[in-house]
Amino acid sequence: MVPVDRGNRDAGISAVRAAAAVLRQGINMTIYVEGHRSFDGKLLPFKKGPFYLAMECGVPVVPVTISGSHYVMPKGRFAIKPGTVTLTFHPPIEPEEFGSREDLMERVRRAIDSGLPEDLQERRVSSVSSAVNPSMP
Repeated sequence: MVPVDRGNRDAGISAVRAAAAVLRQGINMTIYVEGHRSFDGKLLPFKKGPFYLAMECGVPVVPVTISGSHYVMPKGRFAIKPGTVTLTFHPPIEPEEFGSREDLMERVRRAIDSGLPEDLQERRVSSVSSAVNPSMP
C-alpha cells in the first residue's frame, strides 16, 4: 500500500515515486483514479498521478468499473445494505497505445464509464451533426 496525502503536492510526488518502485519490482497495484467515492455512483474527476505513474513505468493499465457499491455502502455511512456490486474488468491498455497523458486518461474514463449502468453513464455527443440533427448517426 502506498498512502497518498492529497493535500500535499510534494507528498503526492513522493507517493508516485514510491509506487513506481513497487511496480518496478513486478508487483501489480490497484489505484482508485478518482481518489474517493462519489455519493451517486457517477464518475468523479480523475487524479493525474496514476497516469503519470503508468507512463513513467511503461506498464499496462487495466480499467475496472465498480458498480453498485454506492447502494450497498453509501458514502458517509458505516452500515452495509444487501445488494449487488459488479466489477467489470476491461481490456488492458498497453503502453504503446497510451498517447499523451490526457489521451490515456480519456481512454480509461470511457472504459470505466461504459461499465456503469446507463443512468449513471456520462452523456456524450458523438458529433456536432448529431447534436443538431439527432436522426443523423
